[in-house]
Amino acid sequence: MEAEIVRLRTDGGGQDSVEKDGVRYVVMEVEAEMKALMSMLGELTRDPSNPTLAVLGTREGGGRIIVASTEGSLAEERHNAMEILNSISVHISGGGGGSRTMAQGGGSNPDGIPQALDSAREILGL
Repeated sequence: MEAEIVRLRTDGGGQDSVEKDGVRYVVMEVEAEMKALMSMLGELTRDPSNPTLAVLGTREGGGRIIVASTEGSLAEERHNAMEILNSISVHISGGGGGSRTMAQGGGSNPDGIPQALDSAREILGL
């Protein structure tokens, strides 16, 4: 259900989804646990014909952030998920780990999620 909500929120563009230079950027806060975030992320980044970089945040569990890109796409070439996560996780007083295409982290300041997502938008030039 959560993945379907994300798809509906991002298909039509708007604040949550921005297309820029051949890459779709999805930066949004959702009310979900990490398992649901992973499902949403799969829905967003699965299609190689639609290169996507997604940054999802939730206040659940003290604040969680996940960053991922469509593998083998322009999104992966242009962005490093781990670098983005490391730059924005300071807002939730946390950190994380991962790879170039997928990184996840948590913190102790869930109220910092909006600032973390704003920081991601700034880093990505959105």
